[in-house]
Amino acid sequence: MQPAVEVTRKPGAPWKPRQLTVRHASRKVRRVIRLQRNGVRWELAPDVAPLLDTLMNSPGEPVKESPVKIVTRHSVGDRTYYVKRYRHHVVPLRSLKYFFAPSQARQEWKVARELETRGVPAVRHVAWGERWSRSGSLESILITEGFEGVPLDEARDVDPKVVLEFVEQLHACGVLHKDLHPGNLLVKRKPMELRLIDLHGVIVKARLTSTERARNLALLRIGFPIPVSPEVQRLSTALRRQLLQQRSRRCFWRNREFDRRRLGGMIWHVRLHFFTSIVEEVLSDPDGFLKSRAHILKPGRTSTVGRAEGVVLKRYNLRKVLSLAKDLARDSRARRAYRQSYHLELLGIPTARPIATADRRAGGVLLRSYFLMEEIQGAMDLGAYLRAGHLPKAALIQQAASLVGRMHAEGYSHRDLKETNLVLDSGGRLHVIDLDGLKFCDPVPERRAALDLMRLAGGLKQYPAVTRRHRILFLLGYCRVRGLRRVPQLG
Repeated sequence: MQPAVEVTRKPGAPWKPRQLTVRHASRKVRRVIRLQRNGVRWELAPDVAPLLDTLMNSPGEPVKESPVKIVTRHSVGDRTYYVKRYRHHVVPLRSLKYFFAPSQARQEWKVARELETRGVPAVRHVAWGERWSRSGSLESILITEGFEGVPLDEARDVDPKVVLEFVEQLHACGVLHKDLHPGNLLVKRKPMELRLIDLHGVIVKARLTSTERARNLALLRIGFPIPVSPEVQRLSTALRRQLLQQRSRRCFWRNREFDRRRLGGMIWHVRLHFFTSIVEEVLSDPDGFLKSRAHILKPGRTSTVGRAEGVVLKRYNLRKVLSLAKDLARDSRARRAYRQSYHLELLGIPTARPIATADRRAGGVLLRSYFLMEEIQGAMDLGAYLRAGHLPKAALIQQAASLVGRMHAEGYSHRDLKETNLVLDSGGRLHVIDLDGLKFCDPVPERRAALDLMRLAGGLKQYPAVTRRHRILFLLGYCRVRGLRRVPQLG
């Protein structure tokens, strides 16, 4: 549904302070005011116009921040407002984009107006503005009114059927939220009320297809247990794997959790939460750390691994001259391991948590690469555990079956799946390490899964404590985790 009367302008054209009446096809009437303040051209609700200067001049309370976006919370009287600022000028040439395409703030403002006409519950959008120059849109700003609710994933005792009914009502109104997850649904109790937020992912259509509805339900099902059909549940499982695999790329971006630091003559991708003074020292001289401070765990020709002060550094050395050409067109092994370990963490599969990675290159040629990870406290690999005379208890067998089964179910194969790459921490929790052998192939072919299991079984044959009964328990647990009726067989 489009406005019957729409006020348009050319980018960069001056806006005069005036009040507009916009009539929609639904014959609803809403009034907005257009004005200019400090180089920002605004469109806002009349009741917010007197508060604009107060809102924009107060620092507010930070809620979310990234290099290109800042969200702050502001209190004015008995009301709360959220100011979302998109800083387009931070990214080179990005400002030019908005000569040809609307900014996220503008898109969300227009969608909010449309949802209002359709009676769809969403947080109230009260103002939108942009700051332009000859080089394009330097900044766009969106202001929303606070709502006394919490994200769905933080709410307690919410009936999944109520949430399902809410989403079905959205679909009936032709509303499709492409980023529908529990964080984008706010819930208020007493009385129960749900509202949408982050509307830049919303599409409004005359009618949604059954495929669009099913995919949208499957998307929400990833983070909240709404009752759905078996077909939608299978779709949700597949979507979850795809989305988390895509999300793992953010470890190379600048955001709340990750950043870049130039240390030791290299650009490091670092995880901000783990960036301590000790980590900074290691990254400033990784080779010196391995030479003088670290306890060397693996002095190999292809890689060197050292541990000290709660961190483990793995340096990948130049293996073959032939690899020089290949490394020009692919990620280094350290970068791949860094992303894979973060991906496993997102999947909930225990491994050493990633801290940083960097490549040392000369003229584009990869000479060495580094991967820094958190140390697994009290680490003892499964082979050392069995050699020490410990019996494989049923709980440990089930844990190993669950770990391998979940890894395969989530799309990962490990060509070097052996007992020394399964490590117990001081609390008895099993982790998978040595991620060089990992490969994401969603779904994992039956042959690859069978080869992984055969590799693990072959390594365990040397330990008399591992009996046929233990192997059967493992396979039964593995099949149960994956929902299989038989063990994968070689084709």
